[in-house]
Parts: sequence; structure tokens; C-alpha cells
Amino acid sequence: MKSEFICVYLWLILFPLSAAPRWNIQFLYDHADSNFAIEDLECPTVEHCVAAGLIDDKKGHEQGAVVVSSDGGLHWSQYEVKEHPVSLFFLNDGLGWMVTDRGLWSTVEGGRAWIKIQSRKGILQAWFLDADRGYITGLKGLVQETKDGGKTWVQLEASEKAPNAQSLNYDIVSFQGAHGVIVGTPEGSAPVLSNPGSELSPTGKLTVLETQNGGKNWAYGTIPMYGELAQLRISNRGFIVSLVLYPDPKYPVSSAVFKTPLGSPDRRVVFAERDRAATDIALLGDGGAVLAAIEPPGNSTQVPIPGKLKMLQSANLKVWREMDVDYRVVAQRAVIAAPDARHMWVATDTGAILKLME
Repeated sequence: MKSEFICVYLWLILFPLSAAPRWNIQFLYDHADSNFAIEDLECPTVEHCVAAGLIDDKKGHEQGAVVVSSDGGLHWSQYEVKEHPVSLFFLNDGLGWMVTDRGLWSTVEGGRAWIKIQSRKGILQAWFLDADRGYITGLKGLVQETKDGGKTWVQLEASEKAPNAQSLNYDIVSFQGAHGVIVGTPEGSAPVLSNPGSELSPTGKLTVLETQNGGKNWAYGTIPMYGELAQLRISNRGFIVSLVLYPDPKYPVSSAVFKTPLGSPDRRVVFAERDRAATDIALLGDGGAVLAAIEPPGNSTQVPIPGKLKMLQSANLKVWREMDVDYRVVAQRAVIAAPDARHMWVATDTGAILKLME
């Protein structure tokens, strides 16, 4: 009887541990003479994922590459692309766009084959509302709209109202339904801390273009800039989450995540840890969020060399729980794709793609 009790007790304590969600490697570019720096990852559905980036070797050769999975990450196929990928956007399993260092490409084959639709340097992001209507943003005030699937582009009128419009770099685009924002920062801006022990002071202004009706009308405005805005997500629950970086090593943390109610200037810190340098955040449909971070080496807040990948999850944007991650994965940057709260992937600039396994 005693032995049976012990077996039941061990099962009760070990079963939850074995069933705990864990980030496992699904794809790993493992070549001693080269590295695959994944720039972006898109998973428009729970079955289809596309990652794009740049392979470089010790001899200085560079090659753009895309990897695609159509079975939830069980198998991945690698394809060469002619230019250097910068970012991705997908509407569904088949239709997507890729920004490169020399233009914009589209695919109707889920990333397996691409057609160039615009030759232009300086594009940073693309976002499409449907197959015809979309936006590209980038350097030197670039904010253009298309209504014919990319055949023609027109500069967004609201973007021309900003002071020194041609000096702004627009690298953030985010939509939640009909509500969308496009964010630009002054070229060459960076936070300057005169007193690291005091609260960070504004170092400039962010230019924000906002629509409440799916791009029919856009409003222009500015808000104070603190640090470098790295990511912005609009929640379907009435708030915005922003990820801000602080590259000055004298500052107490290298990054912070803020939550701001829509229509309110008030914001509060929901994540900031000295030993966790956040690089991306994804909001989940159940009201929670998942955060990708890197553990800096030693006592530094910055990540000059690859550190261990850390993944954190919160159900309420207040309490964060660190998740189990394959210990072999190191990186300087990681990006998240989360089509829903149960299916999530993260990709690193060291050629790894991991999936959250339950």
C-alpha cells in the first residue's frame, strides 16, 4: 500500500512538470561556416509559417533565404531569394509580401516563389488590408498607399503634414481591425541620458499617423519620444502595447514594455528587467501576451554577443512567467509569430525557429 501511495504521489508531482509548455527547436540552420540571420517570421495560420533573412559566410558572401512550413513546423523547406529580406507580411497561407533591401516582392504560393512588384530602396515595412489595399513605409518620409495590389502607389497625404517630413523614418505599422497606426521617428535620433539615475527625458517626437476607419481617413499627430520604439501592438481590448529600447549602457534597463489605454496619454510599465533584453512582444486573443528576450552577458544590460533566449508569458500584462526554452538557443534578437494563444513560434538571428509545445 505504501509503495502504491508513493507511485501516485510521484505521478502527481511529475505529470505537471512533463506537461509544462516548452519552446522546442523545429528548424535550425546549423552550418559551421555560415549563419542564417532571420529578420522576420510570419505565421498567418496555425499550419503555415514563413521566415526570411540573410545567410552570410566567413568569406563575406551573402544570400537571401526563405524557409517555409505548411504542416505546423514539422517540416521546413528552404528557398533562395535574389535580394536581402527586411520584413514580411501575409494575409493568408498563399498571399504575402516581402520587403527587401531593393524593393517589394509578392507571393501567391506561400513564400515558395516570389515576383518583384516594385524596385525601390529604403522600404522597411508592408501591410495589406486585403489583396488590393496596402501600405509601404520606410526611410525619408516614405508612406505610400496602393489600391490596386501594388501596381501604383501614392504618398499618404497625412504624412506630408509633419514638420521635416522627409527626415522621418517610418518603421512601425500596426492594425487591429479598422484601427491602424503608422509611426515615424526623426532620422538619426537616439536617447541621450544626462543622468542615468533619473527618469528618462523626451529626446524628440514620434510622428503618428492614425486611422479609425480602415485607412479612409488619416489623422496626424506627435507624441514625446522616450528611447527607441521597437514594436507597437494594438489590442482588441482597448489598449496599445509598446516596446521601447534604451541603447545607452548607463541606463538601468535595456528595454521596457508599456501599456497605454486607447485615447489616453497615461501609460504604465508592464515589463522592465535588467537581465532580460526584450526584442519582441505579441498580444494574444485571450488578453495575454508573450515576450521574447535575450539574457545579456555578465552585468551588462546590453547584448553585444548572443545570449540565451528567454520567453515570458503573461495572462494579464502584470505578472510574467518565464517559460522553458531549449537551452542551446542563443541570439541577439528574436521575433514572434502567434496566430492564436495556443500556437506560437519564435525565430532568432542565429537561424533557429522554435515552437511552443504543450
